Amino acid sequence: MEYSGNEGQEVERFQRQPSMESEFICGCCSDLLVQPTTLTCGHSFCRLCLAQWFIQSSKRTCPFCQQAYLGCPKVNITIKNLIEKSFHHKLRERETEVCNTENENLIRRFEASVNVAQHNTQSRAQGNVFQNVQNIRFQGFCSGIFVMGGIILLLYLVMFWRNSGSDLLIHKPPLRWNTDDVVQWLSDLGSWTADYREEARRNQLDGRLLIAVDNTSLESILNVTNALHKRAISNAIWQLKEFNIKLPASLWEYKAMNPGRSLFLIYGMKDFPRTTILYLYFFEYDEIFLPFLHSTYPENTELPSIHMYDDPSSRQEIEFLTYFALLPYWVVAKFCWSWIDVHWWICMLMLFNCATLTFLEAMLFKKLLPMNKDHCKESIRSYGKGLLSAVFFLVIWPVLPSFICDFFFYSVLFFTPFHNIDKIRKEMR
Repeated sequence: MEYSGNEGQEVERFQRQPSMESEFICGCCSDLLVQPTTLTCGHSFCRLCLAQWFIQSSKRTCPFCQQAYLGCPKVNITIKNLIEKSFHHKLRERETEVCNTENENLIRRFEASVNVAQHNTQSRAQGNVFQNVQNIRFQGFCSGIFVMGGIILLLYLVMFWRNSGSDLLIHKPPLRWNTDDVVQWLSDLGSWTADYREEARRNQLDGRLLIAVDNTSLESILNVTNALHKRAISNAIWQLKEFNIKLPASLWEYKAMNPGRSLFLIYGMKDFPRTTILYLYFFEYDEIFLPFLHSTYPENTELPSIHMYDDPSSRQEIEFLTYFALLPYWVVAKFCWSWIDVHWWICMLMLFNCATLTFLEAMLFKKLLPMNKDHCKESIRSYGKGLLSAVFFLVIWPVLPSFICDFFFYSVLFFTPFHNIDKIRKEMR
């Protein structure tokens, strides 16, 4: 075969380099490539060798590195032309050896098999895509139903508790209380007042008479003989005289009196309890911190309500601070447990919420234990965002409409446990 000037010079240059032939050796037959076929991994083989490997192994993989390839590989035209120009005579000898009817049938069988496999793969892929689209549509439909149902339920709860909150005793001056209000007030003091409620009802004790009661007349009107009970009731009557309102004795009464602060507390205790308790210690020590400490770790367990505003002992401080530093949600759970007689199902929901939050916090610490720089940055960034949102609520809550505070309050109270379960499910994958 004769070549023109430039082609002839190129062929002569390759023929002067005997080592160049080793670059075109098949990895299977160790001879010059015939119909060189290059796979996705970069290795090239004779097309016949690749067909024989596929027929014997039934695998669409590279014979050398075992990397899988897709579809039907094509003949590498660039390498084929280069071999024809460089090793023309030897290539003709190789083609005479391997090109026969049997080998051509083997190659056609190989090409037909890989084309069928590619078609099946594409069909399955299209079927999976269609199925995934159907699943996404169904999931989107279900998610929309659940979201709308949740919003409707939340709005119902907001309106229900707002209407029921208007009848609470904290909104009614003590001088306007009737006998039923006084009995309800005694009931809020605790189960130990059961006998005194009957006496109040029998004597038709209303708000005006209650304010006029002193330590001397307390025994004759309510038949209080227990000195500790007398002290507790006298202390509660003094609070009515001093503040001219009934102090909150339940979650709903406290929320009705302090909607914004309740929203801040429920968000703070959920997202960053340690920082929240530090804030309460420095800025709400007498009003919130002391009652919280005495409710969780009381010094006197017989009637802890009397000692709610006493200075805590060293034992109380050490025990409280130790547990709150290590297991803050355990302390919150103890507080909920102390109110379980008043708000059973709400406290059970909060106890479950504390359990899920403790589990999520343990998983977070597990991620941080090998001190990973990226994890630490992500945690600090997330903590900072949560803290900024809490400060934002703390600043604007006095001007927010109570309806908005109620909406956020009930959404956290009732839907956080379900959100936590979803986060745990994702973390466990």
